[in-house]
Amino acid sequence: MNDALAPDQIADLAGIIQICEELGADLVVIGATSLLLLMGDLGRFTRDVDLTVALDFDEFERLTVRLAAIGWTPEPKLEHRWIAPRRTIIDLLPAGAELRRSGSITWPASQFRMSLAGFDHVFTRAVEVNLPGGVTIRVAPPIITALLKIIAWVDDPYRRAKDLQDIRIVLGRYEQESDRLFSDAVFDAELQDFEFANAFLFGLDMRSLATGQDARFVEQFLGRLLAQEEEGQFEGESEFGMKSFRGQLHAFRRGFTGL
Repeated sequence: MNDALAPDQIADLAGIIQICEELGADLVVIGATSLLLLMGDLGRFTRDVDLTVALDFDEFERLTVRLAAIGWTPEPKLEHRWIAPRRTIIDLLPAGAELRRSGSITWPASQFRMSLAGFDHVFTRAVEVNLPGGVTIRVAPPIITALLKIIAWVDDPYRRAKDLQDIRIVLGRYEQESDRLFSDAVFDAELQDFEFANAFLFGLDMRSLATGQDARFVEQFLGRLLAQEEEGQFEGESEFGMKSFRGQLHAFRRGFTGL
């Protein structure tokens, strides 16, 4: 049983899960909370729960009306943010088929745009997680959450700096309980150090799932960071606690590109 969330958070999630089931809408945990549920402690505090629901705007209104009826309160200045009855902060993003085809969502009041690149993977690859109290919720696996964070960072590296920390965690822990760490593919890669095997496997699996658009984002991500390395911008880097970040990036690129 997963105990990563507090009882009040689980109780608040149970309310939206029930409504989404009644509406026939797929609901998935994304963001840092998805990593917390599937990978454990992140080394930093995250107070909000990120959710996405496979509804387009016309259907999303039905959900928000139902949420308001059970005591959920919208945040006036942030259209995607809700405060649930037990004070859980929920960031809720509609991502129906039509919105995903368009590639982004533009919130009606603020006209703030959010990318939905990569979100098809969220709904096709989500896994079920059992929470205390008999609550079951679908969660994006780490590689998908990392892909979304890569895309978000490429779109806005300064505002999304914390995503780099979460990507680093995934690169360090990916497949950490798997025998794949000792596979021929890892040894044949002749990595700088075995500690980078996780990042190499992440790159292999990212290459398998990435669409053409996904791959372009990944290539931009690697290109920018490796360029920073060549310029010496990682020297003395301590902001994200990434002493082995260089090795992880090179292993990730090796798995993703074969180079």
